[in-house]
Amino acid sequence: MAVAPPTTALGCGRDIDQVWAHISQAPDPHEQTCPFCRSARADLAPLADATTAMRDGEATSPDRDPGPDVLDRILAVARAEVRRGRRLPLDQPSATDRTSPNTVSEQAVCAVVRRVGDRTDDVQIRRCTVVSDTSRATVDEPSGVSSPDRLDAAGSPDRGPAVPVPGAVRVSLRMSVAFDRSIVEVSEQLRHKVMVAIEEEVGMVVRAVDITVEDIHGE
Repeated sequence: MAVAPPTTALGCGRDIDQVWAHISQAPDPHEQTCPFCRSARADLAPLADATTAMRDGEATSPDRDPGPDVLDRILAVARAEVRRGRRLPLDQPSATDRTSPNTVSEQAVCAVVRRVGDRTDDVQIRRCTVVSDTSRATVDEPSGVSSPDRLDAAGSPDRGPAVPVPGAVRVSLRMSVAFDRSIVEVSEQLRHKVMVAIEEEVGMVVRAVDITVEDIHGE
C-alpha cells in the first residue's frame, strides 16, 4: 500500500517551502496578515540566520563544506516543527495546575477538520483556525462518588477521583460552497460534522464552529 508523503502545507494552505524560499525578503501582502505564515517566518528566521552564518564561514573554510544531504535533514526537522503550530491543551488544568501537560498541535486538529471537508460534498475549506477556549466547563460527576457515609481524612465528603475536564476549542472556517446548494444547510451540516469529528477523534469539546462563506464554486 502506497504511503502518502507528509504534507508541508500550513493552516492557510500555503506551503512552508514558499515561506522559506523568500525568508530573507520582506513578507508579501499575504504573509503580513496571515497568522500561520507569520508564525512560520518567525520560526524559520533563526534557521535562516544560522544558514547564512554557516555559508559565510564555509566560504572562507572549504574544509568545512557539509555533505549534500545536510540541508535536507535540517529542513525536514524545521518543517516538522513549523507544521505543528501552537499547542492546544487536551484537558483543562485543575485548580492547582496552571497548564495542562497533555497537548495536541493546532495543525493536527486542523487536519481532522480538513478531512471532514474533503468528505463533505459541495464544500471546499479554504482556511481553518483552531484556538483554545479557556472558559471553565462543568461536568457531571459519576453517580455514587459523593455520599454522606463517605468522608475523607479531613471529615469532608469524599467525592472520589477528580474527573478530567476535556479541553475546549473554537474553530473558524473560511470556505467555498457549490453554487446550487443552500449555504445555510451546508454550513449547518459541516458544523455538526466538524464538532463530532473533533470530539471523537481528538477528545476535545468544541464550543463553536464559526463559518464564513467567502466564495461560490461551480457554474
